Amino acid sequence: MKHQLDNIKRIAFLLALGMCNSCSDFIEVGYPKTEIVTDAVFVSDISAVSAVRGIYSLMMTNNSFTRGGMEEFTGIYSDELISHASRADQLQFFQNALTVRNTDVLGAFWREPFRYINNANAILEGLQQPNGVSQPVRKQLEGEARFIRAFCYFYLVNLFGDVPYLSTSDYRITSIAGRNSVEQVQHQIEADLLVARDLLTGDFMASNNERNQPNRGAATALLARHYLYTGQWTQAEAMATQVIDQVSTYSLVSDLTRVFLANSTETIWQLKPVVPNANAPQAPLFVLTLAPNPTSRRLSLRPGFAGIFDLEDKRRSAWIGTFTNAAGSWQYSHKYKVVSNATVTEYNMVLRLAEQYLIRAEARTHLNNLDGANADVNVIRQRAGLTAQNNPDVASMLSAIELERQKEFFTEWGHRWFDLKRTNRASAILSPLKADWQETDLLFPIPDAERVINTNLSQNPGY
Repeated sequence: MKHQLDNIKRIAFLLALGMCNSCSDFIEVGYPKTEIVTDAVFVSDISAVSAVRGIYSLMMTNNSFTRGGMEEFTGIYSDELISHASRADQLQFFQNALTVRNTDVLGAFWREPFRYINNANAILEGLQQPNGVSQPVRKQLEGEARFIRAFCYFYLVNLFGDVPYLSTSDYRITSIAGRNSVEQVQHQIEADLLVARDLLTGDFMASNNERNQPNRGAATALLARHYLYTGQWTQAEAMATQVIDQVSTYSLVSDLTRVFLANSTETIWQLKPVVPNANAPQAPLFVLTLAPNPTSRRLSLRPGFAGIFDLEDKRRSAWIGTFTNAAGSWQYSHKYKVVSNATVTEYNMVLRLAEQYLIRAEARTHLNNLDGANADVNVIRQRAGLTAQNNPDVASMLSAIELERQKEFFTEWGHRWFDLKRTNRASAILSPLKADWQETDLLFPIPDAERVINTNLSQNPGY
C-alpha cells in the first residue's frame, strides 16, 4: 500500500499556516521519519489540532468516497440513479460490471480511506510519544483519530469484505499486510468507537461550536449503525437512544429544505467544504441545471423513483427536483441546493439524527417492541407530513422501515446499497434491473494495482 502513505507534515500545517485552501498546493516529499513527524506536528496543541483537521480537509479536497463518490457510485450501482456517463469506469458501476482495473474503485474507495487510516495511525503514534500536546487536547485528538479509523473501516469492510486491518503507519508492515476477516475488522471498529466515545467531548467546543469534527455523539451514532449492521439489536437500540435523548443538542429540522444546511440541529457530523467558492459536493453532482450529459450532468434519478413517495410526502417536493426541456424531463436529488456560491451555507452531511430513529425502530422490531418501533417510524413520517402507521407484525414493520429508509436516505452515503446488502435483498431488487447482476457483485474487487504491490492481498470471488 505504498501509495496510501502521506506525509503528515503536509497535513499538519494545512489550516494552521493557511498555506492554501486545497491540498493541491502542497509539495510531495519523502516519507517522514517518526522523529520528524513528532517534531513537526506534536510540538504544540495548535499544530497537532491542525494535523487532525488536515485529514478532514483531505476528505473534502480529493476525489474520494467522502466527497460525493459514495453517493454517486453506489447510487448507480443500486436502484437509485441512472448514469449518463460515457467514461468506461463509471459505466462499470451502472452495469454492475466492475473490473479489477477500475480506477474509481482504486482511487475513491480503496486508496483514499487507507490514506486517512494511515494518517490517523500516524497521529495516534505521535500522541503516544513525549510531546508538547496538553492532556485535554491529547484526549480529543486520540478520540478523533480513532473515530476516523473506524469510520473508514466501516465503509471498507462493507464495500470489499475482508480487508487489511492496519493499526500502524509503518510501511514495512502495511506494505505486506494480508486481508483480515470481516469479523476481525468489525471487532476493531467497535473497539475504536468505544474508546473514542469515552475520549471525545459531548459538545462542539473543540470545533469552535461547528459540527464539522466528530464528538461523542458522532461516535455513539456510528456505534449504533455498527450494531445494527452486525445484528446486535440491544446495543443498537441503546446507542441510538443515547443520541436521540440529547434533545438540547440534536433535533429534527421541521423545514426539510433546511436539513442539510451547515450546523443544522439535525447534524451529528458534517464535513466542511474547503475548496474555494464551493459548498457541499452533492449539489453540483446531482442538480440538473441542464439536460443530462456524459460529463458535467451525468446523473439523474431512476425513472419512477419518485413514485415511492406519497403525493403529500414533503420529502418529495423538498428533496426531488425536475429539469425539463424540449428533449424530455428528468428528476434529480435536490437535498442540497447550492451548486455554486462563494458563501458557504451547506456542509456535507455525514451523520444525522433521522437515521438514529430508524436504527432504533429496526432494532426494536427485532426485539419485538413493535409499539416502540412504530413510534420511531412515525416520528420520521410525521416530519414528512404523513399520517402515523401501526404495523402489526415484524414482517410489515421491517418492510415499512425499509421503505422509510429508502425515502429518507436516498443519495446519502450509500445507505440504499448497504441496506439491500445487509438485509439480503440486493439480488431480488437488482436482478430485474441489471442484466449482468450476479451474487459476486455484492463485493467490489480488490484493485489489481494494489495486489501487484502487495502479493499478500487475495481477490474477491468473481473477479
